[in-house]
Amino acid sequence: MCEPVPADLAGLDDESLVALMTELEGLADQVEAARLRVLGEWDARALWSVDGAYSGVGWLAARGSKSRASLGGILKDARQLRQMPITEAAVATGELAPAKARLLCRAINSRTRETFARDEQLLVDTLARLTVDDGAQAVRFWLRHADPDGPEPRDREANRLSLSQTLGGRWQLRGDLDQESGTVVSTVLAGLTDAAFRARRDAGLDSAGQGPWLRAEALIEMARRSTAAVADPASAVSRPLLWVIAGEEQLESGKGLCQLAGGGPIAALTAQRLRCDCDLVKVLWDADGSPHLDLGRTRRTASTTQRRILWIRDGGCTFPGCDRPPEWCEAHHIVWWERDGTTSIANLCLLCRHHHHLCHEGGYGVERVDTGELVFRRPDGSRIEPPLIAA
Repeated sequence: MCEPVPADLAGLDDESLVALMTELEGLADQVEAARLRVLGEWDARALWSVDGAYSGVGWLAARGSKSRASLGGILKDARQLRQMPITEAAVATGELAPAKARLLCRAINSRTRETFARDEQLLVDTLARLTVDDGAQAVRFWLRHADPDGPEPRDREANRLSLSQTLGGRWQLRGDLDQESGTVVSTVLAGLTDAAFRARRDAGLDSAGQGPWLRAEALIEMARRSTAAVADPASAVSRPLLWVIAGEEQLESGKGLCQLAGGGPIAALTAQRLRCDCDLVKVLWDADGSPHLDLGRTRRTASTTQRRILWIRDGGCTFPGCDRPPEWCEAHHIVWWERDGTTSIANLCLLCRHHHHLCHEGGYGVERVDTGELVFRRPDGSRIEPPLIAA
């Protein structure tokens, strides 16, 4: 273990700073190697399920120190590494850097697995002598020979899409699609982008350098058209494009801030614009700040308006540590309907399908205590505490 990093790095001479940097890089590799091995064993035992989590990624992300995207990648690699004995041993002894091992993990799929088992020692020996960038080139070269035909056109096993909001409120989109799916998306985007380009040209507007912006506008247009084209009008009401939470005074004056459900604060002026083409739902709030909408025992399932309120109030699955969004969730009766529970906002909470199943058939339980807080318990009755967020 290296000595604590000096507070005054500027006071270090060049030689000492280089030595410190080199030592830290080595320690980082050792920690990453240990992390891969421990994660693989931890995931294999499914220890994340003890707290009711639906996956290892969900359990880790709830601790707050890593993003879901980065956790998903390393957990997948850790799981794969357990099936690569030569590579795993080389990582454990420090003969192969973790970053190079992860390159090999990603080279394995249903079509290359047998060839990789044959060539694993050769690949480990080769990558050990190369930089990570050169190693990536070597792995790509090996893949061309091991899988000359490439993935099947409809091989969607590895399709991924992430959409995350930044601190500034903007959204970042990142994806990885198979050949056919990517072609479908690309073709539709290209058509909409071309139409926008021609519309701007006909209007006498210059579109030079506007390609990225036009493609972004085309993607938004795709989402708007899909919402407008739903077969069941009722589903469009229960799954609106945008929800804005605003008081009557804000909507009338255009002053202050409102809330874009799932998207953060917006100006009241923006809410006024969105109000021009939307449905308005008036919700009354109790003295304690809770929304009031109670159907009692007259109806078992939550109404469309109740679901809207639950989306806004709960923001997603309420199970400790779960980050599944509201559109993936179901309305759960805290006191079960079969046990004379009412269909009221106070007796409802959002649970994703996984945790809804746990609370009905897995022995887990939930109650709303006097403070309004939800308390979840394991089958043995012990309380599930919200995960501590890492600093």
